[in-house]
Amino acid sequence: MKKRKRTKLILGVFLMLIFTLVNPLLFSMVYANVNYTHNLKRGTQILEVKKYDEATWKNTVNVTSTPSDWFGGDADKIGARSKMTLFYREGYIMSSSELFFSFVLLCVDLRHFQNITNNKYNNTFINTLYPNLYNGFLYHYEKWNFTIKEFDTNTDYSNKKISYIIRNPENFSMLLNNYNNFAGMVNNDTKLQLLNYTFPFLDGDDFVWQFITWRYPIPNPKNEYLNTFISTIGCKNTTIQGNTLVLQRYGEKNYIIEVTYGVHGLVDYIVVKDAEGYVFYKITSFYPKTVVNIILGILVVFVLGIIILIIVQKYKQQRYFNQTI
Repeated sequence: MKKRKRTKLILGVFLMLIFTLVNPLLFSMVYANVNYTHNLKRGTQILEVKKYDEATWKNTVNVTSTPSDWFGGDADKIGARSKMTLFYREGYIMSSSELFFSFVLLCVDLRHFQNITNNKYNNTFINTLYPNLYNGFLYHYEKWNFTIKEFDTNTDYSNKKISYIIRNPENFSMLLNNYNNFAGMVNNDTKLQLLNYTFPFLDGDDFVWQFITWRYPIPNPKNEYLNTFISTIGCKNTTIQGNTLVLQRYGEKNYIIEVTYGVHGLVDYIVVKDAEGYVFYKITSFYPKTVVNIILGILVVFVLGIIILIIVQKYKQQRYFNQTI
């Protein structure tokens, strides 16, 4: 009797495994249910330009460009710093129009967008055409552009900025497809053609490039999130190494960009190097609160060391005194 039950149990488990392997829908549902969680913390991150070889940049990337074209401000000067302060974050359900403006319309000159919205292509139009809702996180932050001067008290932007983290990276594919469909509609509009307004079409590598230059954070687990992200949007020139995005780019010559995400999910490290591996541009990061904590920790250890030394000295003196009596 027990043997028969055991046989049925083994057969049932075997059939479930077979069903899972041959049923792609079930497999995709299991894969999509990865529990991605953010690790954003309130506080400040500072990025600093540590290296810039201008001659190699112009010979490799573009003779007329500088890092400021990518990262803004004084990003073409060694020692320049950029600051971002996070305030709070919360779970949030996002609409298509919110994500269009946050992730993909960055490639569009928004000074002209008012004329486009006047020709029906507004938030209501976008959300009606693409009623998808996206689960994720909302966060508020202030940002200072790269500068070689001291940071001003006030941010470079008039108000706190709002941005989002999409919880499931599979959803980037739907977002990108919807945007390209929207761009096609706008570009085929005869009224807007007369105004000479066009929206660029984006492929996966274009989208990743925007994602990097605007320094969007990612949730945990980072490696799985990044791999799913670049796979679902069909990147051809982007790979993942641990928590690092590696982009193969082409300018005057071939070059490589590596972008590493830190423990909080923020961009912590950026290097640009030529095909031979020579690094000609580098950005690193630090967190002032962490630095203060390290300094306090060192001071505490130093003070404790002095106290222990004094106690040992007194003990030795007392012992010597007792031996001479």
